[in-house]
Amino acid sequence: MTAPHPTATALPDRWFRTHPDSSVHDRPRLLARSLIDAADLDDRIAFYERLLAVPADLRMPIPDFGGLELAAVGNLLLIASVRPFTPIQRRTAYSLIVPSLTAQLETVRSAGGTVLEPPEDILPGARARVRYRDDSVAELVEHRPQPGEMPAPPRTAPPDGGARPAPRLLVRRQVPRADFHDAVALYERVLETAARPHADPSARDLDVAVIGNLLLLGKDGHDPAADAATAVALLAPDPRRIAEASAPTSSNALIPLPDGVLAEVWDSTAPGL
Repeated sequence: MTAPHPTATALPDRWFRTHPDSSVHDRPRLLARSLIDAADLDDRIAFYERLLAVPADLRMPIPDFGGLELAAVGNLLLIASVRPFTPIQRRTAYSLIVPSLTAQLETVRSAGGTVLEPPEDILPGARARVRYRDDSVAELVEHRPQPGEMPAPPRTAPPDGGARPAPRLLVRRQVPRADFHDAVALYERVLETAARPHADPSARDLDVAVIGNLLLLGKDGHDPAADAATAVALLAPDPRRIAEASAPTSSNALIPLPDGVLAEVWDSTAPGL
């Protein structure tokens, strides 16, 4: 890429990256997305640090897109804006932080996907937006350090009360059951990670696999609108406690998270999870 790289003339102390160079990663990092108002970002970071018992590992501006500010906590990317989000931003299902944007775009094309927005340089490094062959839209970002930028030291994890292990947040993707095996092959290739089949005998009406940070479900009677509303899953060793503490909205452990996000709670002790 030959265009001048955007630089930050003055980064406030609150902006940091624990991993400013994604080229050292051995595979893409898949993140769920939550679109929020900029005024809520501090509260949302604190909420998810408490829920997941991990510190944020990224917070930085994206001035190229009208004043966005990003933060990552666990496997969740918080995208904060002072402006309304565009239709394509809302349509984008998840983000991938990739070792090489060029290599990942080749993978997308060879796996039957298309590039919706070509690569461009931005403050973190470079980005592009793609559509996979299953019609899901993702934003790909490679991180490269700013001149003189060093990795931010890990911060102390927030207290979780010490009572029980914290849940793990995953991206949740549901497809028609007839398409499940094709979807597994697609995401194994995109995420460069082998699937772990889920073997819980209670899930007889589902095909389930975990692929890195993705919980992939195959189910008859697939409802795309419901799938879009339930974009994340929480894996917890005591799912009943999580559901009770979070005021469950239904009998199948769908719980509300801030800003209208729904999470489906799964038992992390089940085989394959």
